[in-house]
Amino acid sequence: MERDLAITFAGGGSRAFYQIGFLERWAEEILPRTAAMAGCSAGSAMAMMLLTGRVPETRAYFAEQRRGVRGLVHWPALPRERTPFPHEGIYRRTLLHGLAEGGFERIQASPFPLYIIASSFPRLMPSVMGVMLGLSVYSLEKRLRPRGLHPVLPRRVGFVEHVVDARECESPEDLVELVLSSSSTPPFTRRGRHQRRRLLDGSLIDNAPAFLAERAPGVKRNLVLLTRPYPEGVTGRQGDRLYLAPRTPLPIQRWDYREVAPIDETLAAGRADADHYAADVRRFLDDA
Repeated sequence: MERDLAITFAGGGSRAFYQIGFLERWAEEILPRTAAMAGCSAGSAMAMMLLTGRVPETRAYFAEQRRGVRGLVHWPALPRERTPFPHEGIYRRTLLHGLAEGGFERIQASPFPLYIIASSFPRLMPSVMGVMLGLSVYSLEKRLRPRGLHPVLPRRVGFVEHVVDARECESPEDLVELVLSSSSTPPFTRRGRHQRRRLLDGSLIDNAPAFLAERAPGVKRNLVLLTRPYPEGVTGRQGDRLYLAPRTPLPIQRWDYREVAPIDETLAAGRADADHYAADVRRFLDDA
């Protein structure tokens, strides 16, 4: 079977579990023809989890790590994490667990790349100023361009892409640092650092980095999985891309790491939309 399909995993924090639910319906059919994947922030974590072959184990471990967490701030985490925000510690340990027992080796052996994007600071800009500028510009663009899928303002103020194929990471710890850097959103997580570069969330460059996967040889079409609803006319078939988004707002928030966070409901929404969009996906895959 010809590998001609790209899959792009948009960021969205815990909302990205929607993508796993969606792909439970389609993975068996589309992975054999996948030529590249690209991911941003938590979307890159979902793509990574899929390639490890350890989705159930990683989900169970994530649930275990969230026991006792009742809100964004979790004071019992302070002695261990040196911050009242439990997110980075839970995220890091969960990623490492997913990469254990052959998970990292399966990613290294993947026949196609998984490109992960983070945002590199403007040259010579102090870290604190860079964080404030990046998050402010990102928020401003979302207000000014509510229909925009691919941002432009952060690049104009000097942020540049930092892109690495997950297969090129030297160790599980190196890959985890890359994913955490792609997800870096202070104060929930610290400023990222990978390959000696200061980094923030990749969504400043592109939360749905479809252009990355299309760099791979042989890619003819790109399935872009989003994590929130968009206005009518923004999603659907756009040339060689098929943008699919949740039909309704997902029940979970980006940084919801509570013990009772509605992960299962978010997965169920992905499964339901996989069936709802089945005809669109089928036409897209069959289109020569």
